[in-house]
Amino acid sequence: MGLMAGTTDITDLLMSIGVDIRRSGQEISGRCPVHLARTGKEDNSPSWSMNAETGLWICYACGARGTLPQLIMELTGKEDFAVTEMIMNNNVERLLVPKEERRPDVDHQMYLHYQEVPKGRLDSRGITTDAARIHGLRWNESNKSWIIPMVSPDGELMGWQEKGSGFTYNHPTGVRKGDTLFGIERFNSQTAILVESPLDVVRFASSFTGIQCLATFGAQVTKKQLQTAYGVADKIIIAMDNDEAGIASAKKIFKDMPLLKGGMFWLKYAHTKAKDIGDMTDTEIEEAVVNASVIPWWI
Repeated sequence: MGLMAGTTDITDLLMSIGVDIRRSGQEISGRCPVHLARTGKEDNSPSWSMNAETGLWICYACGARGTLPQLIMELTGKEDFAVTEMIMNNNVERLLVPKEERRPDVDHQMYLHYQEVPKGRLDSRGITTDAARIHGLRWNESNKSWIIPMVSPDGELMGWQEKGSGFTYNHPTGVRKGDTLFGIERFNSQTAILVESPLDVVRFASSFTGIQCLATFGAQVTKKQLQTAYGVADKIIIAMDNDEAGIASAKKIFKDMPLLKGGMFWLKYAHTKAKDIGDMTDTEIEEAVVNASVIPWWI
């Protein structure tokens, strides 16, 4: 048995200590209860998620994470003994000392339950139906969000990213997107274009062949992701978004730039107002890639 006999109990508990719940079930989501304390701002677009089975929670916006007892302590200043007793009657090692190396269980049936992406949505992104299917894109009609699979380098489904207007959730809770790159399981090229958004990978694949993109699932790039990219490509073109977060990430990569057989290059942005490949026309993308330089675009 998990943490609670039913999700109603844990939802009621969370609401009683001031958590703004927006959706309940196996994965409970809502506005981050510690967002204000961490950032000085309220979480206006629900970014917080808790697993009702384990009590582990995370805010995908501010990065805060922890266990149910830790959340109770932070919000109330005292430990809830009833909750502690329930935890002790279950698996104290799994709940109180979560092991980072343990990969969360993936509900494959839930992923397959999502529908194919409507053609209108694909057209709006310059993505073909074939490219969307090959890359495993799905669609959640209930909240109009993209379902983007997270697949390990050896082809195992680790989870998925749910991306909609103003929100991004990663499923299941605890999945480590920094352990992989979108597109890595089908990468077969000497040159890799490193981008932030998985949708940009599919956008590029819809129009071009010979070179492939890999995505980091956001501006934050982990050492493991870079090592993975370096391990499969002879040449890498860094194409993080041309905005504050993307440039900060690219500068970090630039600082620790490795020696690659084909070299490290930086996407050209001077000819366009687009902040990433996904916003460019085919002509702009071609110019951006062909004229990639050893000198970073922001210098």
